[in-house]
Amino acid sequence: MRKFTLIVFLGLFSLPSVIAAQEPERTDSLEQEVQKLKAQLDSLQRVLEQLIRQGQDTTAVTDELAALRAAAQAAAAGAQAGADTTGAQESRTRNLSLTNPEISVTGDVVGYYAMPAGESNRAGAVPREFEFSFQAPLDPYTRTKIFAAYHQDVPIAGLPDAHGHEEEDGEGEEGEEEHGHGGEFDIEEAYVYWVGLPGAFGVKVGKFRQEIGLYNRWHTHALWEVDRPLPYQVFYGEGLIQTGIGLTFPSLTLGPSTQTLILEGTSASNDVLFGEGGDLSFLGRLQSFWDLSPATYIQVGASGVYGRNRDEDLTSRLGQVDFAFRWAPPNRSLYQALHLKGEWYYGEREIAGVKETGKGTYVQLNYRANRRLILGARGDYIYGFEDILDTYQLVPSITWWQSEWLYLRLQYNYVKSETLQGNHTMLVQVVWAIGPHRHENY
Repeated sequence: MRKFTLIVFLGLFSLPSVIAAQEPERTDSLEQEVQKLKAQLDSLQRVLEQLIRQGQDTTAVTDELAALRAAAQAAAAGAQAGADTTGAQESRTRNLSLTNPEISVTGDVVGYYAMPAGESNRAGAVPREFEFSFQAPLDPYTRTKIFAAYHQDVPIAGLPDAHGHEEEDGEGEEGEEEHGHGGEFDIEEAYVYWVGLPGAFGVKVGKFRQEIGLYNRWHTHALWEVDRPLPYQVFYGEGLIQTGIGLTFPSLTLGPSTQTLILEGTSASNDVLFGEGGDLSFLGRLQSFWDLSPATYIQVGASGVYGRNRDEDLTSRLGQVDFAFRWAPPNRSLYQALHLKGEWYYGEREIAGVKETGKGTYVQLNYRANRRLILGARGDYIYGFEDILDTYQLVPSITWWQSEWLYLRLQYNYVKSETLQGNHTMLVQVVWAIGPHRHENY
């Protein structure tokens, strides 16, 4: 009995020193010590059962055993607390990366073989776009996106002179730039937007692609074809990208449809619409969305833009309507889908009292035959602005997704106008991307 009591007292006296000697961060050591204490408890429990069988007094031993058990439980709680502390510290260390933006990079290279009517054929390749994307949450209420891109035009035979596709003499810096050998690096978008605002409003401030039409918000590398439709190029170049503020109103459900209203006020800085800088421009867009079935939806939208440039006595107006139809079987949208889209534009510019108008449209059809293969065709028409006569373009394409990081595209452009007949261009495009937001549309 004395020997047993001595063992118990040694265990009790050693327990505080054992626990005190452990460092809170050393979770593994604490767990090992807890295991040792549990082994001691099991041993003492067996001794107690033996004393009971022998009929000896076990009151003191029971009290000592209870104390040891309580100490072991306290040590186990300390080990758990240490593990939680260690995990929290490690989590904070790992979460330091959350303060850094998510970075993605996209490369877009296009090779071409152009056959202009009445001119010699030419071939080449251009680094059409290299885009660097930086995205991050600023706090629970705001997010930011910044896109810096190097962009270069792809020469397509027969397109209007206003877009730099026709060569004067084929030599010198001007000729090189017209043939796609020049480019520029620019901040394409840089804006902050608020989420979770009262009333489900959305607010965006900065430089951004504006909400007009179906594809103005899309970045170039994410388009269904290599080039943008002719109405886009004629009425606002590579896109309506200006600096200001945008407000998206809460969606309103009316029967089977959902309505969304967007208003934007920006600086009138688009060269095509407002010349070399202007005052303010205003944009309004209303779009309606119908879910016809689990596999089908229709969207219809209308947009309007107005702005002035007092320095050049220029006033511009642009109206646009669009529709989109999508069919994709549930659970098979990655393997089979059909997209039918179209837009119609009417533009008006008044310079020093002289009015100039233009109109244009396009229709686009894309069919996903399987997870890798997409077949597409687009037809464009444009008239007016920059003295452009009736111009038509037909654009069939085949897109092959090698993986989610890389796709290849083969495209043919046929351009015909009143003055230019039978212009042909073959295009081969390779697009690859890395990062968490690869191939993001916008």
